[in-house]
Amino acid sequence: MKIERINLRHFLIFFNSFYLEDIEFTKDSIVKTVKLLLEKLKDKLLLRGFYKVKVYVHRKVGLFLDLLQVEEFEYDNSLDFRVVVFLDEKVYFKTSDYFVLPRNVSIYTDKNNFYCDVDDISDILSVLEFGDFIYGDSLYSVMKHWRKC
Repeated sequence: MKIERINLRHFLIFFNSFYLEDIEFTKDSIVKTVKLLLEKLKDKLLLRGFYKVKVYVHRKVGLFLDLLQVEEFEYDNSLDFRVVVFLDEKVYFKTSDYFVLPRNVSIYTDKNNFYCDVDDISDILSVLEFGDFIYGDSLYSVMKHWRKC
């Protein structure tokens, strides 16, 4: 699990697939799991109010949550989520080291980084420390500017 606090109202949270071995990858199951996980984290992250949660799912890698507080409630213990699940989104691995990525797969570049589809990386744990995952709006904005190596 990795938690990145963007500001007081915005978090990016990653749950590794090993942490989620027992869940079914259906929308209903993912919504229930995400709500349970966030309930466990509410005191640690000081979550209060109404949150919109975008969940990007990749079976091989895990769940990527984009958690944004939409409204703050008057009561301290009030917490509610609107969970939106994206099951078929692409996830890419971003690195500044070209030689970390596997050979004979499609690799893309912009000025500073190299990108590879995580489905093309057989052992994702071996390269994890050399880059980051990119998905959702961040991926689509980068895709406009990259070219194939």
